[in-house]
Amino acid sequence: MLLTKSDPTVDSRLTSNLQYKFLLRYFAARFCVAVTLGVILLAAVEFCSYLRYLSKATDTLEPWVKLELAQAGSDSEREYWKEFVQASKVTYHPYVLWRRAPYPGRVLSINEDGIRRTLHTQCDDKTFTIWMFGDSVMWGAGAPDETTIPSLIAAEYEHTGRRLCIVNYAEKGWSSTQELIELIEQLKLISRKPDIVLFYDGGMEAFTLYQSGRADMHTDYEDFKRFLDNWDDEHKPGFYYVRYTNTYRLLDRIAAKTFLHNKNDERVAVARADLEALSGSVVHNYVLNMDIVDLLAKQYRFRTVFAWYPNLAVGHKELTPDEQQVLRVWERQMPGLDFVYRAAYRKARELNRPDFLYLGDLLDDQKGSLYLGISHLKPEGNKIVADRLFDILENAASRATVHASGSHSSIGGN
Repeated sequence: MLLTKSDPTVDSRLTSNLQYKFLLRYFAARFCVAVTLGVILLAAVEFCSYLRYLSKATDTLEPWVKLELAQAGSDSEREYWKEFVQASKVTYHPYVLWRRAPYPGRVLSINEDGIRRTLHTQCDDKTFTIWMFGDSVMWGAGAPDETTIPSLIAAEYEHTGRRLCIVNYAEKGWSSTQELIELIEQLKLISRKPDIVLFYDGGMEAFTLYQSGRADMHTDYEDFKRFLDNWDDEHKPGFYYVRYTNTYRLLDRIAAKTFLHNKNDERVAVARADLEALSGSVVHNYVLNMDIVDLLAKQYRFRTVFAWYPNLAVGHKELTPDEQQVLRVWERQMPGLDFVYRAAYRKARELNRPDFLYLGDLLDDQKGSLYLGISHLKPEGNKIVADRLFDILENAASRATVHASGSHSSIGGN
């Protein structure tokens, strides 16, 4: 029998189908709107997190440097700090973990091997050669190429009419063990061996103890360890990539700040309780590295000089208002670090070795503003250090072995 329009069964089915289609379209439209709004919201949060995180990640200038530049910074100082920020990128280097990436700046230049430029120096197979190792203080944070400690020392030799080759192997954040490894690598690679090797340390030895609670650790040890411990997870299916979003990083940073005060208090308490033993282990590790360098010195026939540099928290310099502000900022950002510095330097001062010099009190008689950071110096401070190291190196050079083969020569004129 044919169905007609008046059939109630047909009307009921058509009405139900229309209702389902209408509800489906309604749900689909609302779902698309919800998804779109959700994506927009997530994108907005991610972008805001990016801006917030980026401002922190690229903020390589210390607050007191920013204040000084804003108040009385010269054009040359602004140019230097601009290049300093641009040259802060690091790349992986075997065994020593990191070095700055090449940077061909006008007042700050880094070559393809990550070595900063030293002026007033001439390197060849015959020139008396000095290799210098250290952290950012020897590298010259806060100073253009012409006023780093190596360049100022080379300028003094040039002023006396003597040729000299100085290579600045220092790098920011390096501990003495990294410097030792770099020395070994360079001795294997470079045909012209050094006549003198200078290590200029102190601050990072104490700082890595403060940061990790153990001696003989490189900077940011826990971050490196966490990254390598999770290496396999990054290559497995899942949602591990979420950890690399700006939103996750920002939330993680906020969460860390929530408990930061308690963690700092705990770390300071532990540091103070075990300060003597821990600081003793730092200096003991440094002495062991000195012993290894001395063995290398006998094999490769160079003289060694080890020195611990001045530190704002350690010496007895009469601090200027600017330097007092620097110290207050450091104490607020890293409470208890000054106690670790003092304990480690106190142990270092007790060392009695002919090749070790304690320079922690070198600036005690100075009245002017010399510090840019807890250990970084302005060019005027670098000049005082360079003058002292020049005298030390002159004494070491006078004791350097002169070989008939000419493999090592004394510092001569042009």
